[in-house]
Amino acid sequence: MKEPILPIPSGDYVFANYRYLTAYNECISRIGQRQQTLTLLVGIFSGLITALILTRDIFRTDHSAIVWLMAGFPMASIILTFLNYKYETLISLLRSYLAELERAKDAHLSMPSYNCDAGYMRKANPPRYFHDLACGAMLLAYNAAALGTYVSICGHAIRPYRTVLVPVAVTALACFIAHLQLRRIYYTPKRETPGNPAR
Repeated sequence: MKEPILPIPSGDYVFANYRYLTAYNECISRIGQRQQTLTLLVGIFSGLITALILTRDIFRTDHSAIVWLMAGFPMASIILTFLNYKYETLISLLRSYLAELERAKDAHLSMPSYNCDAGYMRKANPPRYFHDLACGAMLLAYNAAALGTYVSICGHAIRPYRTVLVPVAVTALACFIAHLQLRRIYYTPKRETPGNPAR
């Protein structure tokens, strides 16, 4: 006797799974790009400081040239801060979307749900903050090293330009504070309704 042909299951979960995998892969990609900002930061600032040191003799005879090179430090700081803000915003948005899919037909009430469980988020967000803190600290360190190198190159013969010192220092501090504020856009699960308590 032949087995009865089972009806085709509802497409709700098929569509949800497809969308979930797509969004999940996108989220993983953004997390990887976010991690690469540290490598980008090290490469850019190390190159700028190396250029300062290797060409210091030129700067002693043509001091105006150093201004253009020093301008690279605040610009790089701003760009990297914008990139981190972009990645954090996209990651939070994608995780919010993933949480909506995990709530499909109240599946989060019967199965573990990473993006819907506030307990998981309380444990996951502090490590994410360490990345932003590391980026901010490195921005401060590299800009401080740049200012120190600039002052040492000037020595006693040339007075350091305030138009170089102040913008670099202020921008570095502002970018550091901006990295500390990135935790404000971290994803947190929605509060459940009284009839649908959070896990």
